[in-house]
Amino acid sequence: MYFLLIAGFLTACSSDKDEEGQKISQEQLDALVGTWTLVEYNVTPEQDVDGDGSASENLLEELDCLEATLVLTQEFRWSLNNVQLTVTPITGGAFGINCGPASSDSGPWLFLNNQVLLSEGADGTFQLSGSTLTQTIGDDLPGVRQLVYQKQ
Repeated sequence: MYFLLIAGFLTACSSDKDEEGQKISQEQLDALVGTWTLVEYNVTPEQDVDGDGSASENLLEELDCLEATLVLTQEFRWSLNNVQLTVTPITGGAFGINCGPASSDSGPWLFLNNQVLLSEGADGTFQLSGSTLTQTIGDDLPGVRQLVYQKQ
């Protein structure tokens, strides 16, 4: 059964069709294919990780080591290279947040209802709006609220 689900997903991706049999347009494909860079890593509550006296919801403003790159290919494959975070509760809504090891993952992707859906290893549904892909998780720390990627 699992093999049939994977085979069905890969067939859908490789045939350029969504679940309803509609084709992704070349314009949509051109807008999606390429390199996407993480520009926001939003958390709640905001944190002052770098100790400069200014807290931010966007951890990219707090940690120079935090980065991620998502690549979408015309063959409907994705790859993600990112720095993982270590989040430790302290007190009063404060967290110790440090950059951990780099990781990478990959798999097939699908475009459906103006959303990019990643599979195999990354839980990911990203909303496309112009040149940004937004993944809204909605968790408070130690989780993440939202990730925003900008097309390069």
